[in-house]
Amino acid sequence: MENESHESKIDVRIIVSGLDIAQLVSKAVNNIHLENDYNIVVSSIIPTVELSIVKKVASGADILLIGGYGNDETYNILFNELKTDFNHIGLFDYNNIIVEDESIDFKLAEKEILNSIIKSTLSYSLNLINVHTLENKLMKLTHNYNNLLDDYNQVLKENEVLSQENNELMEDIKELKSDFNAFKLRYEDIYSKEILEIFSLDDLWQETFRQDLLDGDRIVIATDKFKPDDILVGQGFIASQSKEKAIEWLKIIRTALIFVDDNAGDLKKESGIGEEENIPEDKDDYDMSNTFENFWD
Repeated sequence: MENESHESKIDVRIIVSGLDIAQLVSKAVNNIHLENDYNIVVSSIIPTVELSIVKKVASGADILLIGGYGNDETYNILFNELKTDFNHIGLFDYNNIIVEDESIDFKLAEKEILNSIIKSTLSYSLNLINVHTLENKLMKLTHNYNNLLDDYNQVLKENEVLSQENNELMEDIKELKSDFNAFKLRYEDIYSKEILEIFSLDDLWQETFRQDLLDGDRIVIATDKFKPDDILVGQGFIASQSKEKAIEWLKIIRTALIFVDDNAGDLKKESGIGEEENIPEDKDDYDMSNTFENFWD
């Protein structure tokens, strides 16, 4: 219970030069009732200025009072070694407790101790305000840091998902490249081949001659017989390097068919044919290959 009560009080420790002054300070502290009246506890009176000893005893104090004759060398050394961001160091000035005969006045000692402690307490309180301000800033920074950390972890998760998606996309790209290379290899000589255009035989005949095509089989037979370069006819279509080439061939076929039809009798007489040849009526009776079926293979 004593430790708990001391934690809520201001811990003061006084450093003096010897035992004689330490006894005087101890008596003065007891007389001014600091704990009851000011919530201050003088937990240690250190009768030495030996730095290694002082450091051990003074560690953790809220306020350190250093006895001396003003800001002398001893005070400055101890101040520099003992000052932290969480304590305050004040001067217990011997000059204020010595009377004319160079003896120490006990009442003046009480007053000087009280004044020194009060002055240091006020400074310590101001220092606490600064510390609390820094603590508040630290709390805000910690809160912001935690938020940023959460955001960072979220970004890491999203990056992991994106990385996985990227790997999947890279695999898709590899497959597409492989397919493209296979396609390219398959058709690498496409520009060296003669590509034929395909047209409807009925539509092209109608467009060219303004009449319906009545006997497409005769065009198929004639084309198959004469085998013109880059001309294919079958299955109701005609294929050639261009539309003009296809029309040109149809004109040749039409002219030939008209000539044959108009001179059919004379041709029979000149050829010595006595009987009319049986011309197949069904196009399936012709011995023809399926011209277009495997054209693109």
